Amino acid sequence: MRRCFVILVFVLLSAVSLQAQFAKPLKNRNFVCNNTSAFSIGVTGSFAANDMLYTSVSKALFNPYLGPTAGLAMEWKTMRRLSVGLDASYAMRGTSEVFATEFLTSYSTTTFARVNYAMRMNAVEVRMPFSFYFGYGERLRPYIYVAPRFDLWLNGDVRWERTYDDESYPPLVYETELTDATIQPYDLSAVVGLGLCSRFLVHKTQFFVKFDLSCGVSVLNNFSSHEMNEDVPFQGWGDIEHETLGKRYLGNVEARLTLLMPLRKPLKDACAFDQKMKKGK
Repeated sequence: MRRCFVILVFVLLSAVSLQAQFAKPLKNRNFVCNNTSAFSIGVTGSFAANDMLYTSVSKALFNPYLGPTAGLAMEWKTMRRLSVGLDASYAMRGTSEVFATEFLTSYSTTTFARVNYAMRMNAVEVRMPFSFYFGYGERLRPYIYVAPRFDLWLNGDVRWERTYDDESYPPLVYETELTDATIQPYDLSAVVGLGLCSRFLVHKTQFFVKFDLSCGVSVLNNFSSHEMNEDVPFQGWGDIEHETLGKRYLGNVEARLTLLMPLRKPLKDACAFDQKMKKGK
């Protein structure tokens, strides 16, 4: 996750350096007879590499859990550079870990015990991005944003499997449904991202296409209260008897594509008069 934030900072500095390229104001033709409002609605979707970040459990080999999201989006441009959005999506989150430990089977031979741990979660997800746009480009504008993200877990499952290379012991498998005994029922994350917004016309209808990259990390420990109180066993990985529970946070790196269409508003003043004159002809 540290690499993720370093990359975001680097790209952000690059975007700021491009601001001069987009610094000229929009031409008058972009304002005359513009019958679109500051509100836009559309669709959004993303693809994320997810992982669980543990504070105490021995770190396993990173094996990202890939999952998509899809839903509806809305954006309100409060000012020329600032906007507030609202996205409601169906999301797939989770984690996938691989861990191997070597141990003696005799005085001269060893083998490996390998653990595959996976948690799959389906959620209703709501984001509220606060965006800042750079420059005044007519076709392409970079932007950055921060967003709180709320996830309400609907269902899912946890699978824990341990095997031995020399098959000296039979495989051991645990499978359980995702419940309030194995995770908190909701999650709250902080997201930071950057992207590019492009504007185009289709039969005189204006559209915006936005593409961005973001990093998100939970701000709440998602171990359940039952796990924290040791009412149920924790299914971790590795040498479970010598692991402490600690805290667990969801983290992800995400690529998102959004298509927005501004809502129309009644024409007024010179624009309305111009339209009436055209109809009169």
